[in-house]
Amino acid sequence: MNNDKVLLSWLYNLRDFGISKIVNVENKLNTVKKVAERISFIRETNFGTVFDVISKQSANSAAYTNLKLPLHTDLPTRELQPGLQFLHCLANDASGGESILVDGFKIAEYMREKHKDEYKALSTLTMSFYNKDKNSDYRFISPMIISNYKDEIVEIRMANFLRGPIDIDAKDMESFYNVYRLFILLTRDEKFQFYHRLNQGDLIVFDNRRVLHARNAYDLKEGERHLQSCYIDKDELLSRIRILERK
Repeated sequence: MNNDKVLLSWLYNLRDFGISKIVNVENKLNTVKKVAERISFIRETNFGTVFDVISKQSANSAAYTNLKLPLHTDLPTRELQPGLQFLHCLANDASGGESILVDGFKIAEYMREKHKDEYKALSTLTMSFYNKDKNSDYRFISPMIISNYKDEIVEIRMANFLRGPIDIDAKDMESFYNVYRLFILLTRDEKFQFYHRLNQGDLIVFDNRRVLHARNAYDLKEGERHLQSCYIDKDELLSRIRILERK
């Protein structure tokens, strides 16, 4: 929070590895905002700027329940998925609720090497993602695996619980379901997974366009579980790195 050299080192790791954990973070509401703003301003969404990840009645997202969340990227329903997601653990006395994290780039590279045809299908055939609420209705169509002009993988877009109708040529439908199933099976392979139970004072930050995240179900009979979260776009991370390098 006070040393730009340490900040730059942290940002390099976030850029290159896509994930980091900070420990002993102050256990106060909106601390996650202060940490995120060491990089830049926060991206606001229909969930707000900083939002509480807790179980509540009339939840408009599965994240606001105590149910198991399957692996996904956040907001694939948007034209631009958030770049970085911050999750600060304020309390976690409930049983269960372990975090599961998967490097989507690693799986995509594995498929490109071992399953070339399947990789091509997921990087060319499109899927639709829907998220409808009382006051919002977001939809976007995109391939699951996205590359840049250098053929480098730059984005994974996936959330099965937000998937809309698949609208592709009938002759491609069966093969598409087969390759989609392969990708999901690979996300469930332990060699690609990292399990971690967030403790009070932990703050994890990850590249939302690279790292798929999930959560086991949890039981509130033994205590509460309260996380706070926010987003920052990837452009802001890269911009802050360049500014700090000038110094």
